[in-house]
Amino acid sequence: MLKNKEAKRSAKPRRAKTPEASFLGALYQQQSFKYRLAQGFGVLFVVSLVLQAWAFANVFSDMALHQSFSLSLLFIGLFALLLRALANFARERICTSASRDIRYGLRSKLVSHLTELGPARLRIEEDAALSTRVYEQVDALDDFFSRYKPQVFMVLLIPCVILLSVVSISWIAFFVFMLTAPLVIVFMIFVGYKAAQANRRQFSVLAMLSNQFMDLSQGLAELKRLGRTDEARDRLSYSAESYQKTTMGVLVLAFLSTATLELFASLSIAMIALYLGLGLLESLPWQEGSSPVNLTQAMFLLLLAPEFYLPLRQLGNDYHAKQKAEAAATDLLEILNTGQSDKAEPVSSLSVTISDINKEAFLSLRKVSWLEAGRHRLAPISADVLKGQRVWLSGESGVGKSSLLHLLLGFEESYQGDFYIKGRPFSEIHLSEWRTQLAWLPQTPEWVSGSIKRNLLLGIEPPSDEVLREALQKSQCDEFIEALPNGLETSLTELGSGLSGGQMQRLSIARALLSEADVWLLDEPCSGLDTETAEAVLSTLDKVSQGKTLLIVSHDTHPIMWADKHWAMTKEGLYEKDL
Repeated sequence: MLKNKEAKRSAKPRRAKTPEASFLGALYQQQSFKYRLAQGFGVLFVVSLVLQAWAFANVFSDMALHQSFSLSLLFIGLFALLLRALANFARERICTSASRDIRYGLRSKLVSHLTELGPARLRIEEDAALSTRVYEQVDALDDFFSRYKPQVFMVLLIPCVILLSVVSISWIAFFVFMLTAPLVIVFMIFVGYKAAQANRRQFSVLAMLSNQFMDLSQGLAELKRLGRTDEARDRLSYSAESYQKTTMGVLVLAFLSTATLELFASLSIAMIALYLGLGLLESLPWQEGSSPVNLTQAMFLLLLAPEFYLPLRQLGNDYHAKQKAEAAATDLLEILNTGQSDKAEPVSSLSVTISDINKEAFLSLRKVSWLEAGRHRLAPISADVLKGQRVWLSGESGVGKSSLLHLLLGFEESYQGDFYIKGRPFSEIHLSEWRTQLAWLPQTPEWVSGSIKRNLLLGIEPPSDEVLREALQKSQCDEFIEALPNGLETSLTELGSGLSGGQMQRLSIARALLSEADVWLLDEPCSGLDTETAEAVLSTLDKVSQGKTLLIVSHDTHPIMWADKHWAMTKEGLYEKDL
């Protein structure tokens, strides 16, 4: 019989948690110890609250009836008041600390994940919008973890303790509390749902505004040249106004929620006060001539009434923090889920055997292809690269040259076929171990805001001055750096403003030399450079890449005659050409 009941109970459909709720719940569990400690202080808070109300109720009633009061009761009340304040202070500090640790850990996880995604992060959003998510939307979780989650426990604790204290004194006051409390909760949920929709719109508009700021800063010189700055300013102004409207919409809902909850709480307290006042005057219609409570009990109930509704009002004020956090969690989950749902084990070709692998090759590709959305981003290719060999890869745009580099960098895992590093399957190699051997020179070098020296040494162990000077000389950066006012300490923006395209490529070469990587992957290093500058950059690469295993992507417009091999890539595959 018991087993049947348990089976029926387990068969009942349970309401599944939303992904956002599960995500926020998992983050909450990371700081479960701190939250349990905060709950302990919450229990201390409510005990001191009831003790304070009881002591002050006796003091006030004695003063009114006997024109005297007990010093011991007064000290008990004051002690309870102090204990309540200290418990609340400790609870808030612990919850704030827990929220900070959760957000710092989450932000670190997001940044690490975006780093692992590499260029694939642009499938989610532009970098400006992603930075908004990582900073603004992670911080949007603060109120949820520091205020809302702890307040949920207090909402369950304080009213229950007060109801237990009230039920033995007055059944009518007990039922007034029981009937009015749900009204506060229902309206809180209704307004909170509207606030969630408003917060999602606000985050969307903020992301768009961030992207427009980034686009404008990058293309300002070109806009000035074309005389289109007024249109760009009007567009940015329109987006700013849209963000202002959505922000005001969120604030309107927050103020509406607060005002309504205050109204319900005030009316409920007024009902309790009216009942107690008429009772003390012995004027209740159903109990004329007698009082249902004495003065001490009435004072006790009247002191507890605001405390009964206070946690409900605070939860109502904080409920929009829950909706805001869930709206932010939607965008944060999109980042964390990117690269996971589409990850697949590489599909090995059944025709590849151990004997097919060139054991002397540093890199072996066997029928490696990349199929995405029903089309080939990379046609099946098979080739070998020996250690120290320099390979020039050319081909038309769209045939998969950059896609091949992304596969080698480990940013894409949904490929088909097999490729091996020193005879080991790439899927068995730790990416962090592999990437320490790589130097990556993208088509457009990426910089951080800071000095030239900081950009050169970013992510590597600081070398000696002699090693740094030698790298600058080999990459032919020393002359133009010495000509700068502050030399290596010259400030560099994220766009590399103040330097020419050739100078930025030479700095990239210097950074590759300082990394001491054995494998260099270069994606169109001469893109956007004039013929003379491109030849100078290629000449520098020829000198500094001796002994390196190098794969360089470049169009036929800039032939690389010093390469050991020339691979031509087409939509059908890969074949070797004569230099």
